[in-house]
Amino acid sequence: MSWKSVSEENSYGIVIYNYHPDPREEPYMIPLTVGDAVRILEEHTDWYYGYRVGSRKMKGAFPKPYVHIKDGSEGPIAKEIAEVLREWGIHWKRLYVLHNSHFDQIKSQIYDLISYRSKILSGTLPVDEMKRLAKRATEEIDMGNKILGLDLVVRDKNGNLVNPTETSTIQMFNLHKQATERISSKVKPDVKEVQPKTAIQQYSNIFLVYVRNFTSKMSEDAELLMTLYDGKEFKTITENYVVRWTKEGLMSDLDQMYNLRVMFTDLGKRDLEREKIFLICHVIRVGAMDIKECDHRRSSVSGLTKKSNNDNMRRPCGVAAFDITNYMNGKLETDEDQEFAVPFVSCEKDNLEQTLRKVITKERFENKNQALFVSMKLLRGDLKQAREENPHLVLGNVSIARKMGFPEVILPGDVRNDLYLTLLNGEFSKGNKKSDKNVEVTVKVCNSKGQTIPGVISLGGGVPPLNEYRSVIYYHEDKPQWHETFKVAVPIEEFKTSHLKFLFKHRSSNEAKDKSEKPFAMSYVKLMQENGTTLKDGKHNLVVYKIDYKKFDESSLDYYKLPSVIGEVENSKEKPQVPGLTVSSKDAFTIESNICSTKLTQNVNLLGLLNWASHKETLTESLLALKNMEREKEKEEIVIFLQDILDALFNILMDNPKTDTYDTLVFECLLNIISLVNDWKYQHFEPVLDMYIKESFSATLAYKKLISVLKSVIGRASDVTSGNSKEYSDLIFRTMKCLQYVIRFVSRSRILYNALYPEDDPDDDFEESLRDLLQNIIYMMSSNKDGLLLREQGACLKYLPSTIPNILMIFDHKELSTILYDMLNNIPQGRLTKQKMMTVNEIVHSKLFLYPECRKILLPIITHQVKVLFETKEEVELCIKIMSDIMELLFRKDVGPTYNDLNEIIHANLRTIIQSHIKMERENPHASNLVAVMIDLFRQMTNEHYTKYISAFKTNFDILDFLMEILVVFKELVSDSVFPKDWCDMIMLQNSVILKSLRYFSQTIRDCFFQKFEHDAWNNFFHCAIAFMTQDALQLENFSYNKRMRIINQYKDMRRETGFEIRSMWFTLGQNKVQFVPSLVGLILEMTLIPETELRKATIPIFFDMMQCEFYSSRFEVESYGDTKRDSSHIKANFNDFENEMIVKLDVLFEGGKGDYEYKKLFHDIMLELCAKHTTMHEEGTKFVKIVSRLMESLLEYRSIIIDENKENTMSCTVNLLDFYSEINKKEMYIRYLNKLFDLHLECENFTEAAYTLELHAKLLHWSDELLSPLLKGDKYDKARTHRELKEALYYTIIENYSKGKMWECAIKKCQELAQQYEQETFDYERLSDLHHRMALFYEDIMKKARAEPEYFRVGYYGRGFPRFLQNKVFIYRGKEYERLADFNVRILNEFPKAELLNKLTPPGEEITGSDKQYIQINKVDPVMDEKSQRFSGKPISNQIVKYYRVNDIKKFSFSRPFTRKDTLIETTNEFAHLWLERTELTTTYSLPGILRWFPVEHIQVHEISPLRNAIETIERTNKTLTNYISVFNKDKNMPINPLSLTLNGILDAAVMGGIKNYEEVFFTGEYESTHSEDKMLIERLKDLIADQIPLLDLCVQIHKQRAPDNLQPLQKRLEECFALMKADVEEKYGKRDCDIKIENEVQMRRHYSITSDRLSDITITPDKSNHNNSKSSIQSPTRSYIGTPSLSHKKVHKTPKEKRRRSSKSDIASLSVEKGATQWYTSDTELNSANIVTNGTTTIFELTQELQPKRPLRSEVEREKRLSRPSSGQYSRPSSMSVTIRGTGSSGASSNRDSIGTTDSSISEEDPIPPPLPAKQRDSDYSSLGSENQSFLYSQRNSSLRSSLQIKISEYDVSGEIEDADVPPTPPPKPPKTKTSVS
Repeated sequence: MSWKSVSEENSYGIVIYNYHPDPREEPYMIPLTVGDAVRILEEHTDWYYGYRVGSRKMKGAFPKPYVHIKDGSEGPIAKEIAEVLREWGIHWKRLYVLHNSHFDQIKSQIYDLISYRSKILSGTLPVDEMKRLAKRATEEIDMGNKILGLDLVVRDKNGNLVNPTETSTIQMFNLHKQATERISSKVKPDVKEVQPKTAIQQYSNIFLVYVRNFTSKMSEDAELLMTLYDGKEFKTITENYVVRWTKEGLMSDLDQMYNLRVMFTDLGKRDLEREKIFLICHVIRVGAMDIKECDHRRSSVSGLTKKSNNDNMRRPCGVAAFDITNYMNGKLETDEDQEFAVPFVSCEKDNLEQTLRKVITKERFENKNQALFVSMKLLRGDLKQAREENPHLVLGNVSIARKMGFPEVILPGDVRNDLYLTLLNGEFSKGNKKSDKNVEVTVKVCNSKGQTIPGVISLGGGVPPLNEYRSVIYYHEDKPQWHETFKVAVPIEEFKTSHLKFLFKHRSSNEAKDKSEKPFAMSYVKLMQENGTTLKDGKHNLVVYKIDYKKFDESSLDYYKLPSVIGEVENSKEKPQVPGLTVSSKDAFTIESNICSTKLTQNVNLLGLLNWASHKETLTESLLALKNMEREKEKEEIVIFLQDILDALFNILMDNPKTDTYDTLVFECLLNIISLVNDWKYQHFEPVLDMYIKESFSATLAYKKLISVLKSVIGRASDVTSGNSKEYSDLIFRTMKCLQYVIRFVSRSRILYNALYPEDDPDDDFEESLRDLLQNIIYMMSSNKDGLLLREQGACLKYLPSTIPNILMIFDHKELSTILYDMLNNIPQGRLTKQKMMTVNEIVHSKLFLYPECRKILLPIITHQVKVLFETKEEVELCIKIMSDIMELLFRKDVGPTYNDLNEIIHANLRTIIQSHIKMERENPHASNLVAVMIDLFRQMTNEHYTKYISAFKTNFDILDFLMEILVVFKELVSDSVFPKDWCDMIMLQNSVILKSLRYFSQTIRDCFFQKFEHDAWNNFFHCAIAFMTQDALQLENFSYNKRMRIINQYKDMRRETGFEIRSMWFTLGQNKVQFVPSLVGLILEMTLIPETELRKATIPIFFDMMQCEFYSSRFEVESYGDTKRDSSHIKANFNDFENEMIVKLDVLFEGGKGDYEYKKLFHDIMLELCAKHTTMHEEGTKFVKIVSRLMESLLEYRSIIIDENKENTMSCTVNLLDFYSEINKKEMYIRYLNKLFDLHLECENFTEAAYTLELHAKLLHWSDELLSPLLKGDKYDKARTHRELKEALYYTIIENYSKGKMWECAIKKCQELAQQYEQETFDYERLSDLHHRMALFYEDIMKKARAEPEYFRVGYYGRGFPRFLQNKVFIYRGKEYERLADFNVRILNEFPKAELLNKLTPPGEEITGSDKQYIQINKVDPVMDEKSQRFSGKPISNQIVKYYRVNDIKKFSFSRPFTRKDTLIETTNEFAHLWLERTELTTTYSLPGILRWFPVEHIQVHEISPLRNAIETIERTNKTLTNYISVFNKDKNMPINPLSLTLNGILDAAVMGGIKNYEEVFFTGEYESTHSEDKMLIERLKDLIADQIPLLDLCVQIHKQRAPDNLQPLQKRLEECFALMKADVEEKYGKRDCDIKIENEVQMRRHYSITSDRLSDITITPDKSNHNNSKSSIQSPTRSYIGTPSLSHKKVHKTPKEKRRRSSKSDIASLSVEKGATQWYTSDTELNSANIVTNGTTTIFELTQELQPKRPLRSEVEREKRLSRPSSGQYSRPSSMSVTIRGTGSSGASSNRDSIGTTDSSISEEDPIPPPLPAKQRDSDYSSLGSENQSFLYSQRNSSLRSSLQIKISEYDVSGEIEDADVPPTPPPKPPKTKTSVS
């Protein structure tokens, strides 16, 4: 069965198991990971063939069971979420790696999106929930994209993705802008919720209060009445919220526990801005008159008894008040969880109102023990909004307490009929009582029959309505002040006949008496007045009628005949009374009422207008009253009765068709009503007005009256212009403001008329009237009188466009367009410019603009106005908006043909828009909108439009001017877009338009500017087109797979099309090409570097064409390209300019990340092929291609390295480039990379190397006043103008860096060169003085300052895993200050964490060097001093001076490696007969230090050292060690004795005496001498050294005797015995010798020489199991000098030929760590750490070195003369040159092999102080290498350099050790070591 394709629905799957095939065995399979999305192309039985989504190029097979097929039924949002999650996954992982703070946030959003997608795919959600979920998902996606820096996703209002090709440019821009603003508002953490936009939400607020608890000592139940209270006006704002509280301390309704909430609603903006606002609580006790203590003994009985009437009295208890002003005005915020304690204050003798005022004014102290606990929160918006936004807060059983009065915004559907009644105060006589009464007021609402209306009285929210209201009782108070407010809500049908009845009753504290008490008086008041209006708002003093129960009939309504208020009684002549009721003149009672009704009015005039038909005599008065209504209460009543009033007004008009008596008055009333509805407070009544016009309005002839009045009013404009009447001016202004609704009435009226009379009436003059009206408006708008009609004209411009839709219903649209054209054209220039353009904008949005014929009329005036304003920079924002709206409209398909419209705009405004963009600052917030307009113009422009536009230019110069402008603009747009980077869709749309335009421009340039060639046109085109191609937005390879495919599917790869267009344009240039070489090289190079293979292949040949152009161009500027064809001798015959430009641009572009190895290969192959075919340019061209290819390779290597943090690799690549640019003599580039290298060194604090680097720059300059060329200048020294100035500046920088690097000798050289210039050339003695001062300081630094000697390390990089410049190469590194081998190892391995360290020094084999892995081999090497530095030989030079030359300016290094080779000539088992050394000498390419801290090794030479020579070196070192002990003792008599003890024990003890015996057994035998006759001289040398050791041992034993404490006396005795035996044995065999060095007892002052102050010898003394304790050496004596070369006298003197003598070099820093065992054996790795033993509280570390000399060392001149005067007794002189150097604790064995050259052997100084302690030594830092600066006497014949340095660790009575890699093998011990020797 063959492979077959799969259907689309089965082509997508998700991997459910990991699948990892072996690529070697199954190369056609692709690996899969769980979760991968795969696209399936084909299938075959159990296999699929396809690719992973995101890895399209990697196709292969994979098993079917590993993949779950996903069906294609997912909705668009589900698919989008899936794509987003895949894209986010990569970025999320990066956030994790970078420890980004957004990681957790994106994680949360990913989980949310997964959850949303699951729910969407479940298919169980209702449509509304699906939409809501989709909206939330898109918000999450947008937010996540913003956080991750991904592209902004643009959606329509339904959340669907927008297709850019079907959407206008302006709409795309607006959608991007809105999405950005939406996301930004959510990303900002501190942004509060956006304030609601509608008036009801803006001016309506809710204050939510939770009652948490009330703590008070109460023995009776209580009522808590809470309300909001104005603390300044002392009045209640809202209804009460009532909570009933029991005496047990709980709410009465336990079901409401934790749920006592109230919303104080309808709070307006003015309420929130009150000066003082409080949340208050009146606490009223409900119970008996007097507080009774509860009898707990009878509580069970009393609990069963029924409550008496006496227990229900409402008595004042106290108040609580809390200032909530700051919470209301927004200064402070709170939430429902925050609890506040409102202190409770009891009344005591005051009434509740007095107590409250005292609390508010803080006259009463708070009682902190009793309090009301509440939480509160201010909610924005009305009840509906609160329920939507905070359902958890307001849903459920929440009480509502409304504001007592209308809210600031009155809703049309808000039906209310509430009367708020306040019992203010009263005054009652005692009557027959002895004391004042306890008055209780009972309020009832009674109907016309005197019956009580039940359930219409409300105490407040939270409790059910009451049938009657009972007031609080004040005890024995004849003038009670109640101030109690409650609500009376009577149904509207009963309101007109109802009245309030007040009964006054004395309440006795005696229950029996109280039962018999009846009301002693009464009052009443009617709710409706005689004239039909309601009870007036305000205070009412009611008449109190005393009740006589003998005559009073309670069911009687006789009192209804009596006056109810005091005013009526005062006006009455007779005293009113009825049976049982008489007026009580001594009693008084005051109430206050406030009606809040949408059905009833208190306005007589309004009532008269509504009933105008029955009261025509008062109609004028009523109309005038309506016209002049100004009070807020009156306005509220107008909007409440809006429809009734309008009906009345139009009925009045229609009732008088023949006269105009009331026309103007009615019109003005109409204006008043419309103005009122337009007010923000009543804007919710606009729908009521709209509905009225649409459905209720029926005045068919009203249009005649209205047009007549309008013409009359507007016609009076001429009177206003003549300054006659301000009244007319105001009327016109009001008319213009209300014009929209007036025209709507006119339009509706005419439509109704036409419906009623459909046939045409020849006498109908409607159109003529309307035309006249519009002409009057045009006339009014043409007025140009200063200050006159300006307000009215502005109002007309503002409101006239809103009438267009209504006028169009009754008038011709073309004629209306013409009238509007005339109006705009007649407005004087410069008058009301902004208002005029706003009118234009409104016209554009009107229906008028949908008609092509109307656009044809209006567009010319609009484009002209826009052009003028753009040019004058006035109202630019408005002009941009107008143009945006026009362009967006023209993009639509439903507006008819737009060709002419676009033509008009292009000709009128295109150039203006381009120039405005050029002049506009980029920071201008409207710049991007203007660009969108311009882009849209080019987008909608067709080829015909463009051709017509170009043909309209009069001359080619004008065309050129246009092209220059637009090409510059386009180049700027693509280089630095005005749109944010994440507006991908907008930028890509812009690019597609620019590409389309470039095609137009290229044709124009070919047609107009080729024959008469215009360089600027072509040049600008190339610049613009290549900038377009290379912009970031088009580099598809940098995008994710999804984004890349989306762009390609939508726009293709625009770079290819542009590239081919550029190629075409280039080859069209013909002979003009030479004008663009080399200026275009960089641009073309940038284009060819775009990683698109076909584009590269097409464009790289342009380079060869450029080379030919320059090659065949003339050498003479006056000649053109074609002239050389006539005279070939004039051709330039090179392409140097092209080559230089190419190299410079390559460097810049490659460093910027452009280019790759594929480009290098493609360039090489294409160019080489083209050059090979060309006969003339073949050689030059091939050479150029190879140079450029080399440069590309170096630059690619450099670029790959600089990304890494490894600075050293970056330096290496930089030096490679330096070498390249030096080779091709590109000074500018050479200096550029010198500066980069300099900066790198400074960054790494490599000051010495930084100075060496700058020296290379300085060498390019000379000491002259010649002006600098730009190539030599660089960018660091802008002020330097001449060679001398720059070189001087460089020298000062070099000196500064040498000083920082402690290379004072180098700094001095530079100073000397500068000084010579100042002294002999510029005569600048002031600077010369400063320079000499600095030089003096440098000399002083050399002699006095501590400076660590760097160690050198050999590093081999093996394997192909390293960068190319390191692969299988060996380097010598200069270590950092105090850096030892262990530290260096760590540093190198940190730079290459994947590398493996080789533990052996054997050269690696092919399996390592050819491996793809990384292997590193590191060991310490010794610098070999250059012969030039040996000029100090024989001179008494300070070590401070010499040691610099020993470790600097070094090119040769060495190290040694021991190995075993069987000597076949002798038969012996002694291993020392077969122990050889391999000594390796390495030569670097450059001396160190240099411009790098490392250089590659260019030459390696290996020598082998025989066992005999090895033995000689070992004995020489031992002798030197002993000499060092003697020298140190001579300096410091208190030297620690332990190191010496261990050394002597190792040499003298019989147990370890085998060392010399082994040498004797191996080398001093007849067998060896006979088989190695050539070693005769060496054998003699070894014997001499053994003999020379005896006098040194003698002195050391004496020193030990002097210093040994009592506990070491047994050891001393043992040493003396062993020494006696050894001495006797040696002297018997090899003769007796003398030693020049002696033990000194006094200090002799000699010449001053300094000891090295920073590198004192280390002697590590480590007794077994001892504690380590480091301290400084105590040598701090004054400067001392010792003379006399330590020499050994011997009987057997050998004459040494003079020619074989060589100078001796004295070591100033010699390292010998005396370690475990004698000096004749290897040390183990584990014992190479320095460890000290405490002696007398101090520990001194010494380092002793000995140097093998090729000839006998020279003494000082005096000693030499003494030597020469002695009789010779043998072939050799045997004195050894020995020196001692004291090292401080913590220094290393680094200088174990660094001996000063040629210094007097006995000269030692202690002039310098002890240096600071160096860093603690690591294990590997004691790594020793063998080597020598000078050739040894022993190896002079072989030219081998030998210098030994040994670190030995000594322990008592034990010798053991193990050699480290490259350690020098020491003298063999007499017995085999206890630990196995490892030799690598």
